[in-house]
Amino acid sequence: MKANLGHLLDGGASFDKFHPPQAQLPHGEPGTVEEKAQQPVIANSDKYQWMKNPIGYPALLFGGMGSGKSWTTREIVWQKVNAGWDVVALDPHGTEVEWRGVRLITGYREIALFMQWYMDEMRLRYAAYRESGMTEEQWTQHLRASGKQLSVICEEFTTWTDHIIEPMPLSAPDNWKPDPDFIGKWFRCAMTESRKQLMIPLFVAHDRTMEILAKAKGLSKLRDAALLEIELIAQIDPVTTEAKASGMGKIKLPGHGQWLPIELPKLDHKRIDFRVHKSVKSDESPPIDKATLERIYELEFNLGGKTGDTPNEKNKLSPMAQKLYEYLTRTERMTADVREFKGNFKVNGERFTVEQIKAWMYEIVGAGLANWIGDGVIKLNQI
Repeated sequence: MKANLGHLLDGGASFDKFHPPQAQLPHGEPGTVEEKAQQPVIANSDKYQWMKNPIGYPALLFGGMGSGKSWTTREIVWQKVNAGWDVVALDPHGTEVEWRGVRLITGYREIALFMQWYMDEMRLRYAAYRESGMTEEQWTQHLRASGKQLSVICEEFTTWTDHIIEPMPLSAPDNWKPDPDFIGKWFRCAMTESRKQLMIPLFVAHDRTMEILAKAKGLSKLRDAALLEIELIAQIDPVTTEAKASGMGKIKLPGHGQWLPIELPKLDHKRIDFRVHKSVKSDESPPIDKATLERIYELEFNLGGKTGDTPNEKNKLSPMAQKLYEYLTRTERMTADVREFKGNFKVNGERFTVEQIKAWMYEIVGAGLANWIGDGVIKLNQI
């Protein structure tokens, strides 16, 4: 468990912290959406407040062609980035130019590796939380203070889920076959377990049929109970018959059957740059009480020891982890897959097992020098 805690509670690269308010939309009065069209859900002084909801809720944003999905998605991403969230975009057809400042994953294999990492990381976080002795609120504060707010943007994922195959484990037997429910397991994990561990997904799709969930069994009811849903409404030009954004939409909170009208922000361009100027500071995190700070100290520096024990020096690598890191930087690797370099990494002629190398990789990640992007795969941070 100590290794798990060390991996989870690394210093890591983080953004300026901000505690996003969990805005709750009112249930509204009975009636159809059309009857309530003239009854704004949110006061005119803050008519875009609804956009804060997808920051803290797993959400599905959908609408037909021309409804404004792409532009609205990117405004939500911009709010997430400014609120201190580390954003990962899963977009097989995306380009770095259109996702500046956001970690973009494009290859189907790379996306599958990320999905596996996501589920493994979720298990690690829950295990560390159970052993931490913290309350749920303290744990959430700790994740924010550690820069562990992760948001996953699944861009138009209905067009690519059929291409995702479970990545083969390092220790897979010869008769190993991919789990046909791999996508379903990932959806269930992202939809039901992500809020407490601040690993929030945003799914972007054309509609809300079961196609959006890759036809995975058992997810229809979860969708209604666990997902915040946002529908964007297009209007058809009577002359050109082309669809274009109407500027209007509807929103439904998890577990509520009522759809409420919303207004979309008026935009003059599609946002492609999500880099935050370093001199601009977000609101500060809420203060953490002394008991929580002491518990965080125990977890991060003593890894479960008692306060007063001599802490390990932060970010210090063991000699072998240091040699591995030097090897990876010397060979100019941006990403490192243990299966690809294992045969070439040796010290004084000695070769090492996958388990040994992965232990040193955990040290490298824990020192904030890299991040996990898959099973046995890390991405080195740029120095």
